Formats: sequence, C-alpha cells, structure tokens
Amino acid sequence: MNLGKWHSAIIKSISLTAFFVLVYATYEIGLPVSLDALAGFGMFALLFIGVYLLFSVFGWLLVGFPAHWLICKYSSGSYFFYIVAALLFTVAVYFFAGVSEAAFIYGFFALIQALLFKYYAYSQPKT
Repeated sequence: MNLGKWHSAIIKSISLTAFFVLVYATYEIGLPVSLDALAGFGMFALLFIGVYLLFSVFGWLLVGFPAHWLICKYSSGSYFFYIVAALLFTVAVYFFAGVSEAAFIYGFFALIQALLFKYYAYSQPKT
C-alpha cells in the first residue's frame, strides 16, 4: 500500500492553508497603518498560527491520517474520497458541537487541507 509522501504533504497542506487564511485576514482587516496596528496584527498572526497548528496537527493525527490510510487501503485514492472524508468530518463536527458556523469553518479548512495533502502526497518531483 502506497501512502505517498505523507509526512511532507501534511506540513505543506497545513502551512499553505494557514498562509491563505492570514492573507485573507489581512485583506479583510486591511494593512496596518500604524506601529500599534502592526503590533496588534502580529500578535493576532502569532496566536492564530499557534492555535491553528495545534488544531491541525491533532486533527491530522486523530482524523486525517487514519482517513488517508483507509482511503489508500480500500479505494483507488481519488480526490472524491478525500472530499467525502472532509464532508463527513464537517457533519461530525456539527453533530458534536451543534454549531453550524463552526462546522462549516472547520470543514472548509479540512477540505482545503485534504485536497492539498492529496496533491502533495502523490506529486512527482520535478527533475
């Protein structure tokens, strides 16, 4: 069973998704125009990255990697199954949390990470 380059794919998928969120936050908040606003945005970014990394690493250990293993073992490993896994995760978060906004946010991040993970796990290095 070929699991791909899962170790580097997890790091890349978590990092790229965090980068996209920070870029979007910068777009929504706006560029800091003062030193105080820059310090505030820097603190937001550090706190976000810390919490995001914690949730993402635990998510991959508890949900993502076991799902990847099952997908590789019992299916062809297409993108469709990674999308289904992210949707099932969204439903589970909604079932346990009962908050649709949280379920959609976590589910969206899980979907983006899963698709990036699938891409990087099986991408061929350029020679």
